[in-house]
Amino acid sequence: MRKSQRSLSSTRLIRSFNVVSVLRTMYREGGCSKAEIAQLTRMSSATVTRIISDLLEQGVVTEDKIAESTGGRKPVIFKLNYNKIYIAGIELVRDRVVLAICNLKGDILTRRSFRPYSLEPPDMINEIGKEFELLLSLNGMNREHILGIGLAISGIVNADAGILLRSVNLGWKDVNIASELEEALEFPVVLENDANAAALAEFWFGCAKDVANFMYLKTDTGVGAGIMSEGRIMVGPRGMAGEIGHIPVIQNGRECTCGQNGCLETYLYGQGLIRRYEQEAGVQLEEPEELFCRMADQDPYAKSLVNEGIEALTTVLSLAANMADLDLVVIGGLWGELGDSFLSRVEVGCNEIIQRSGLNKRLLVLGSALGENSDILGAVATVINRWFTPPI
Repeated sequence: MRKSQRSLSSTRLIRSFNVVSVLRTMYREGGCSKAEIAQLTRMSSATVTRIISDLLEQGVVTEDKIAESTGGRKPVIFKLNYNKIYIAGIELVRDRVVLAICNLKGDILTRRSFRPYSLEPPDMINEIGKEFELLLSLNGMNREHILGIGLAISGIVNADAGILLRSVNLGWKDVNIASELEEALEFPVVLENDANAAALAEFWFGCAKDVANFMYLKTDTGVGAGIMSEGRIMVGPRGMAGEIGHIPVIQNGRECTCGQNGCLETYLYGQGLIRRYEQEAGVQLEEPEELFCRMADQDPYAKSLVNEGIEALTTVLSLAANMADLDLVVIGGLWGELGDSFLSRVEVGCNEIIQRSGLNKRLLVLGSALGENSDILGAVATVINRWFTPPI
């Protein structure tokens, strides 16, 4: 887990350094007595008693049971109330902003979305601040119980510094987005690229809860990947690990918008598929899903485009599985929603290539179960991943 160069501490109770140490310990251990918390955090008994009393008063901690005595008074075991600690998430794409508040289990308690009137960073940050305050007031959320805010954003980021280095979708470059949002919202903000954030969502709430080495492949507004290795996001020195959309994967393939031939995004991006189908079949489509319906009806143009996508997916996933020693690939977005019959074709193809490589391993390919919530839950998961011990 990367360490933030910016402090996540705050003078507010639930985000103060000592309280966070207690919360982390209770999250990791599941349940603890005051004496165990003092021993594990190396705090004084008086400090732990004061913190537990404050958390009990706010309902953040509950008394779970009376433990067996080892001599003297029987200790009380305390547990976190997962429904009283909140994480806020912000999903930021070009024409839409989504705000949500979740509990520690990743349950979305409330959400709000809007289309920003301006894409200029100061204007958008100001609008996010107003919408966030409205979200809290409309739902009676206690600000004191919000641990932090996660931001999932399309583009290349320096997550530790909280800087968006470049976003083609937003037209932003070198924006110190995390600190500016922290100032506007008065909460600590953790930034992550949207594909990496979605991978963290799978890691904490989705298909990859028990998997330390996997890749999340994003196939909706573009194509990108978040790669987890031994339970940690692979970033790279320039924050570009997982930028695979414009890597050529089919020799002499179709021309991509970037000018190259055979790029992965050419074969997976929904709007691009619609345009190519319309050019080849002379039939207008409204949504990418129609293409797959036509494939099921044995439309030759649709079958050809989908088969090309399967070939491209099989090539890149088998390569990634070998290079990064992956056990699982989770496909999100359009291609991840096609069901087991489609995903099994990709899985079989990948494993045939892996076996020919002489490697004694098997790759599992699954579609994301998080649906349209992948990015917003990813934003929430970035905060949980920063604060708490990973669940494996």
